[in-house]
Amino acid sequence: MAAPSGTLLIDARSAGARLPRELALVASLAADQSFELVVVDDTQDPRVIGIARRYGARHLRLPGAPLGERLATAIPKTSGSLLVFPVLGSLSSTHSLLQLAQRVSVGEVDAVILPGSMPGLFARLLGRRKPATTAGICLARHWYERLGGCDPGLDRDALNDLVARLRHCGARLELAAPQQPGR
Repeated sequence: MAAPSGTLLIDARSAGARLPRELALVASLAADQSFELVVVDDTQDPRVIGIARRYGARHLRLPGAPLGERLATAIPKTSGSLLVFPVLGSLSSTHSLLQLAQRVSVGEVDAVILPGSMPGLFARLLGRRKPATTAGICLARHWYERLGGCDPGLDRDALNDLVARLRHCGARLELAAPQQPGR
């Protein structure tokens, strides 16, 4: 079975200091040309250009804006039939990403939701739970375009809003297994 072709977007602002680690994890996908790797950057930090270049990613500089607007501006400048964004620690390996992307590519599901990490053991023992958030999503580009993209006015809630609209429109969604702390 052929590897899916897609666009993987990593938001420099959201990734922060984790940007090099995030890019190191997915750089092999860009190297074998399975995915177009794009760093969306509104930070104006000159180091981000060098970091993106080091990992073979295309750097896309944007003016400061909420996450929804950054993604809505960046995605039309990409070409993949699958979209994966913004990742942010929601994947443990490129193998797991390729498996999820393959399922979307062949039409088994329309989108896979990549959840944020689970609370640590101490937080769970104290009964503290993080609110359910979407750390990333892998979806067929036509669904993104059908929905009109991300709401440009939303920042932290941009992905949760996109998932809610996908559910409302009847897209076949699947939740990927959450990454456990310490992995």
